[in-house]
Amino acid sequence: MILKSYIVEQKLITLDNYNIIVFYGENEGLKDDFKKRIKNLNKEDEIVNLFQDDLLKNTNLLTNEVSNLSLFSDQKVIFLNEITDKSFNQIENCTLHKNNKTKIIIFSNNLDKKSKLRNYFEKENNLAIIPCYADNERSLHNYITSNLKDYNGVTGEIVNIIMLNADFNRKTVSAEIEKIKTFFLDKKIVKETLKELLNIKSSNKFESIRDASLLGKKKEVNDLIGELQFLREDNFFYLNQINRRLTKLIEIKTIDQKTNNLEVSIERLKPKLFWKDKPIVLEQTKKWTLKNLQAAVNITFKTELNMKKNSYLRDDLLIKNLIINLCQFASKDFNAS
Repeated sequence: MILKSYIVEQKLITLDNYNIIVFYGENEGLKDDFKKRIKNLNKEDEIVNLFQDDLLKNTNLLTNEVSNLSLFSDQKVIFLNEITDKSFNQIENCTLHKNNKTKIIIFSNNLDKKSKLRNYFEKENNLAIIPCYADNERSLHNYITSNLKDYNGVTGEIVNIIMLNADFNRKTVSAEIEKIKTFFLDKKIVKETLKELLNIKSSNKFESIRDASLLGKKKEVNDLIGELQFLREDNFFYLNQINRRLTKLIEIKTIDQKTNNLEVSIERLKPKLFWKDKPIVLEQTKKWTLKNLQAAVNITFKTELNMKKNSYLRDDLLIKNLIINLCQFASKDFNAS
């Protein structure tokens, strides 16, 4: 049985009708929220956390956990994390021999239409599956206002500041909301203080560097790079900012193959671009070919691997080198091979 995520968000009690539930999709922040809320609702029950690797190492583990009733509480909740079709047989067996004292909550990444797990849970009326797709601007806006409903000063501008700074990523938005709740104890949000708290100045400055780089503006990039301190804790955020912009440009170029009109292609993006970003994105899209954008994504991927695998390399130098390479690429002075 397919359940809509926004309906379950509004009425979590809907899940009481099912003992085995799958959450899947790209929206990690949404899945994290569901996990927290389910744990909070079942805080008197025994909680068991298992991962796919655990199930693969011991094929009887899940069956044993379901069969062994809790010694400490009336109910048991088993969270299965990072699950794929490799665990399908074990999960199917549990659905056929389930007991009402145990609830199984399954979290997966993207499950395509051919997935055994997805097909099985979609067809069975006594099982629930909830797709967790990426948020759009409206759903994130509602998420922020709902979480900050008890705070004064939550204007449309404040909500936009939070969304833009988090790059429309719910997981990041959730972390920013926690910062806000911890800092503004009087529940009065002040815009300038919020900007300092969320490090908006550095984020905006990096966006300027990224945009200049993707336009091939060498002098501007050189000047701006010297003004920003590349802190270790920010470098993966900066890498993500570059990746998301390249991905967005690829989306536009792909749509444009059908529309043959860049402005129309930009309007068809989902989620839509924030209005102030449209002119610079249009300019960048004109600067790059689809083939070059795909090559640029490969460059950022190699940079990410180096940042994760080579602890002896300085992340700030890797990011700066990436920015310079992309700038040279945009100005046609760089060989992607």
